[in-house]
Amino acid sequence: MAVTFTEEQSMAIELHGRNILVSAAAGSGKTAVLVERIVRMVCDENHPVDIDRLLVVTFTNAAAAEMRERIAAGISKRLSENLKSVHIQRQSTLLHNAQITTIDSFCLFLLRNHFNEIGLDPAFRIIDEGEGKLMQRETLEELMEASFASGSEAFRYCVEYFCYGGRESVLEQHILNLSRYAASFPWPSRWLEERKEDYGASSVDELCRSSYALWLREHLRRLLAGCVEKLERVQALCEAPDGPYMYGELVDRELEQLRALAACDSLEEYAIKLSAVSFGRLPAKKDESVSPAKRELAKAMRASVKDSIQDMEERYFTTPLELAARQGAACAGPVRTLIDLVLEFDRRMQEKKQEKKVIDFSDMEHFALKILLDGEGEEARPSAVALEYRQHFVEVLTDEYQDSNLVQEYLLKAVSGEEDGNYNRFMVGDVKQSIYKFRLARPELFLEKYDTYPGYHDAAGVQTALAGSGGRIPADESVRPLDAGAAGKEGLALPESGCVRIDLARNFRSRLQVVEAVNDVFSRLMSETVGGIPYDERAALYPGASYPDNVDCVSELLLVEKPQKGDELGAKQAEALAIARKIKELRESFCVTDKGTGELRAARYSDMVILLRTNSGWDEEFKEVLERQGIPVYITSKTGYFAAVEVQELLQLLRVLDNPSHDIPLFGVMKSVFGGFSEEEAARIRSGAKDCSLYEALKRFIQTHGQWGAERERGDARALYLEDGEAEAGPGGDGISGTGAVSGTETDRASLAGKAAAFLRMIEDYRGCTVYLPIRDLLTKLIGDFGYLDYVTALPAGGRRRANVEMLLTRASDFENTSYFGLFHFIRYMEQLERYDVDYGGAELLDENADVVRIMSIHKSKGLEFPITFVAGLSKRFNMQDVNQSLILDMDLGLGTDYVDPGRRVRNRTLRRMALSEKLREETLSEELRLLYVAMTRAREKLILSGVTEHAQESWEQAREAAQRRLTYLDFMESASFLEFLMPVLPNTCIQVTVQEQLREETEEIREQMQLYQKREALDSAERFADEEAGRELTQRLNAVYPYAMLSDLYTKTTVSELKIAAMADRDEAAFHAFEEKEVQPYIPQFRRGEEKISGAVRGNAYHRVMELLDFQAVLGAAVDGAGGSGAGRDYEAYKQSLHPDKLAVSLQTFLEKEVESGRLSQEYFQAVRQRKIQKFLRSPLAWRMWQAQRRGSLYREQPFVLGIDARRLKGEFPETETVLIQGIIDVFFEEEGGLVLLDYKTDAVSSMEELWNRYETQLDYYQEAVQKLSGKPVRERMLYSFHLETY
Repeated sequence: MAVTFTEEQSMAIELHGRNILVSAAAGSGKTAVLVERIVRMVCDENHPVDIDRLLVVTFTNAAAAEMRERIAAGISKRLSENLKSVHIQRQSTLLHNAQITTIDSFCLFLLRNHFNEIGLDPAFRIIDEGEGKLMQRETLEELMEASFASGSEAFRYCVEYFCYGGRESVLEQHILNLSRYAASFPWPSRWLEERKEDYGASSVDELCRSSYALWLREHLRRLLAGCVEKLERVQALCEAPDGPYMYGELVDRELEQLRALAACDSLEEYAIKLSAVSFGRLPAKKDESVSPAKRELAKAMRASVKDSIQDMEERYFTTPLELAARQGAACAGPVRTLIDLVLEFDRRMQEKKQEKKVIDFSDMEHFALKILLDGEGEEARPSAVALEYRQHFVEVLTDEYQDSNLVQEYLLKAVSGEEDGNYNRFMVGDVKQSIYKFRLARPELFLEKYDTYPGYHDAAGVQTALAGSGGRIPADESVRPLDAGAAGKEGLALPESGCVRIDLARNFRSRLQVVEAVNDVFSRLMSETVGGIPYDERAALYPGASYPDNVDCVSELLLVEKPQKGDELGAKQAEALAIARKIKELRESFCVTDKGTGELRAARYSDMVILLRTNSGWDEEFKEVLERQGIPVYITSKTGYFAAVEVQELLQLLRVLDNPSHDIPLFGVMKSVFGGFSEEEAARIRSGAKDCSLYEALKRFIQTHGQWGAERERGDARALYLEDGEAEAGPGGDGISGTGAVSGTETDRASLAGKAAAFLRMIEDYRGCTVYLPIRDLLTKLIGDFGYLDYVTALPAGGRRRANVEMLLTRASDFENTSYFGLFHFIRYMEQLERYDVDYGGAELLDENADVVRIMSIHKSKGLEFPITFVAGLSKRFNMQDVNQSLILDMDLGLGTDYVDPGRRVRNRTLRRMALSEKLREETLSEELRLLYVAMTRAREKLILSGVTEHAQESWEQAREAAQRRLTYLDFMESASFLEFLMPVLPNTCIQVTVQEQLREETEEIREQMQLYQKREALDSAERFADEEAGRELTQRLNAVYPYAMLSDLYTKTTVSELKIAAMADRDEAAFHAFEEKEVQPYIPQFRRGEEKISGAVRGNAYHRVMELLDFQAVLGAAVDGAGGSGAGRDYEAYKQSLHPDKLAVSLQTFLEKEVESGRLSQEYFQAVRQRKIQKFLRSPLAWRMWQAQRRGSLYREQPFVLGIDARRLKGEFPETETVLIQGIIDVFFEEEGGLVLLDYKTDAVSSMEELWNRYETQLDYYQEAVQKLSGKPVRERMLYSFHLETY
């Protein structure tokens, strides 16, 4: 059946003589267009082009093979229609040598043919990945050793600067990261040299003119625009008929402040005005006409804006700009030294690789670039080789162009010659599906062309259907763009430029309902500011697939209630269970279209896929739940190989053969099939010699019981192994020993000694083999001698286990092809592969026709399609580890690091590092957004999203109330999961949301009920066999009443907190329930919360720990005028006048960082505390009084006590003779004239101090009684300080 191309596709196939960028949306048939273009070109006898004069570059080898196969089929079809064509016959012959390849293979082709141009040894080979890691490690160790030996002062300072706590591994990792990152640039050394000037700015003016400062200014403008928009929505809520009108006046004033702030045009202005923004206290007026939901929503949204403003101030302007500039300049020296180390590392690596005649994939690209270009940067000119290829290649075609990097771009430009007016590039891709930023891809290359190449979309009549349909494309498909031929016939002029963009927007993969869902969601998520991609009429999908009518194809979101802490189900299991129920439902009632017949048929398991952001930690749990529900599952994963037991056992044995003195590998081998020792036997051997290695303990045990010399005189090790053990190890057996238990008799000890002697003899014999046997042969001998393949095959999942063992043999063969040899290096080789996550995944043994539900990562699903697609794990938090690294790298802004003063042991984040960190966060979130797009566009007929959240019903109601037309930049930057992307906009989309309360497994319930019924029947039938007298006695015992039940809640010791909660239960029922929940906060929807969700308990503990450690003299003494603050000691007013806020911020930051470095304050607590709140406390009269008390030596903090009280004070019916001990810890008390002052810190989210006193008055009563008894002095004043309200 002939393929009919749309007019847009025809234009992309037939248009020539230009650089063409084809922006091909998901499912638009881009591969078919690319193949058809090539086939038509090479089969056109009027303008003949040989296929070996086309350069076709694909992303993967698999894609290249598939394209070659499809082109071959197209040529064969043309040949069958024109058997006499000599030209087409020639193309069929030339196809085998055509350059249809990956960029790496093309580079290799250049090196093989032009090695002499760059002096490359023609005997070079491609280095194995594990060999490359080993070489890097060796080179790094040599570099560090040589640098230390040089005695360089700059290097010593660099080590102190970057290696916190003396960990040299930090510096080593920086070197490796910088080297890898630089390799993505055409001229790595040039880029690295440029980084030496990144910290050249030493003044505020230079800082503000820098590229990162300009980016930061725009970033702040976008964030503040989001704050203004959110507060405008609060204003609209206040103006609603049932809205909280009493907030309106305050919100209006705050909105004016934010609008003025958003108009700032310099960092200096932001620094001044951000600190001046103030938020008032919301009126407490109550009115029954006001909707409680709208009141809470307004409060939550306003609080979110307030937190965002505070976060901007604390993140970027806690350090004054003058100080930030000085600190940045201080980073220049260590950064230059670090760059020099990277350059030296690269030089040494090149020498090593040259010596061993190997190159890696990065070398391959850079050497190819060196062949094609003379010079670097702007001075680079095409070489004679490049000019030759420009004459040879008629056209350069690139698939998946959005995943190219700068090196690849320069390579292809050098071959095409577009700077000389030779427009012959054809680039196909979809920037919305660029998901390989972690491989240093540059989607900006595609975007630049997308924005600058003129397109046909306006002339062709492609009009947006988004504006009038809420983001959905009408089903009538009336939009009909013109093809290249029609353009000429109807008078549509081609762009005068040599470049053109063609948009393939019609989707031939998915049903209308899926297309509508994708358009609905991403027209609200993606924009110029959010994700960097405007999702307009050019980017939208237009339905092009034809499907039989079907019911219930609407796209869905399963919002699952997160299980409680004590629940048996975890969050992942609850989500998996919801998906299992949906799978069963679909399999019973949903139909899919059969690709072969085009008719509807019942859905099978094999029609369904579950896509996850990452398989790690998720796939196995999903698989377990689904299989428990009777659903067959297959995991497509690239992890788990090194964790396989059979692989670990063999590697442990090899480690023992290399060095038996390592206890852990030796113990593992003893316990495995190779040793056959039980844990009791190993413990008995070890207990006799605890002061040495396990290997020595084995020898001593043998010598003690007279077996060592005798065993050495015997014959074959394997024969001894079986003779002494009496039974061969097998599945479930005990190895050498025929008995599992070890008694204390001499006979048993002698038997165990014989078993140990045989084991050591076996190790000794195999160690002898390591001297002359290659690693693969050694493994083959071990596996054969022990029948290990048969053993693992007999275990559950034996086929996969056997394949894993055979894969290890393949890895051994790969190692033997490297420049390393010997068992020691093989072990290091495998360790490097495991350490750097070069995991091969378990061997795959799945029949492609197996009826199973597949679980795979979104990355692995790219390019695939499935009738029913579940996009699961939407609530999984994004991995932001790179954002928090101490060294941040950016392709445009360069390098950012922390400021460190090794002498004072002070570390602070520089403004440059903070800006680069936020830019990296933005790029990471943009990639996550594109990843979600890839996932959702895999579905053909049914799309189901799923996620877990706390208070699912309430969260959804809040989202519906606060529904947004589009995701703002602020909400985008504060999102931490796919679900937080979606929740603000979902209410306005066609996706059907189903909230599922906490689930229970129906099958388990039924099984449990059946078991209970069977047990009851058994008990009923057993009654006739019962002993009546025993029954009466048992009944009497079971019905006995405990005579002292009234004393069940009388404890010998209790805590003040428990008494406080009990008092609240009597005094105030609402307060009591507040304590049951531990922390009371206004509800904030999941998608509004910040990235780090720190619990109330952790935050409270953090503030208490900081206040316990706080040295008032050190912090305040450095922040006030006079030596050590002497001038501030007269009274509070003098203290207030002499206190400098900037100095206070710096001294507090310095003090806390020192406490973190000393280990007295954890990093978690450091991050949980808002320093601004501590600064506010330190400016209060209370802090001044505590400082003076510290000077007098009368300040006491975290004082534990135990107080004995009459039990009747707790409960009237307790006996008068009973005493209860109450224990607690007093936060702080200090002595002043006239008595003691008692203070307790609180972090509760309350609305007033009255509420706080209502909660904690009982606690203070006990504290007062305790401190008065302990000190013998009266308490004249009691206080609570609220860090939430910032008052007391």
